[in-house]
Amino acid sequence: MKTITIMMALAGSLLHGLPHALAADTETARQLRSPANKTCAEVSPEETTKLGLIQQMLADGKPHAALAHLEAAKINTEQAELLRAHGLRQTGRALQAQVIYEQLVNSCVSGQAYRGLGLIASNAGNLRESLRYLKAASTALPTEHTIRNDYGYVLMQSGEPEPALHEFLTAVELAPGYRQAAHNLILLLYRQGDSARAETFAKQFGIAGDEMQQLKKMTPESNRASP
Repeated sequence: MKTITIMMALAGSLLHGLPHALAADTETARQLRSPANKTCAEVSPEETTKLGLIQQMLADGKPHAALAHLEAAKINTEQAELLRAHGLRQTGRALQAQVIYEQLVNSCVSGQAYRGLGLIASNAGNLRESLRYLKAASTALPTEHTIRNDYGYVLMQSGEPEPALHEFLTAVELAPGYRQAAHNLILLLYRQGDSARAETFAKQFGIAGDEMQQLKKMTPESNRASP
């Protein structure tokens, strides 16, 4: 997920060699679970299968196909509406997606709805609003590593390295194999001039040397040194 922000060059670079800086829409059924005080509408096994396939289309970068299948499925649940909003956002229809996300913030998928609003705000360059939404998303789903990564990334963009560091560390401890957060953590450490710690984490997470070189090139110092 690219964001039109002061880190646009970083996001663009990530698209060409490393996982995106912000998490993709790869929510599993576990991630679509409801908060403790909200219960989602019953979904039949057949509908669950359809929603899972639609969700995979979004994860595979096929949002137009996902929206077409949603239209054909005619499933009227909070989970289906969340996927519809994701698809609209991925196809550049942010305003339509925003309307749906706003309708879902008090539903059983509130955490992911807040995340969607945060990503839209980030893409529009409104970092303060993005932080507010992503904090709400993290409060609703405190153990969701993708939201922790997104929140940390926008904190990093906003010039708040210490809180960002804690979000990235939380993400990688919640999901040790989650490479997006690992890349962002290493990038942040490079930006802080802590190369030794960055390289220690790189070994821990099995980050390859070419990936490390790309991350190193994304630091402001490297960008200033470029012709």
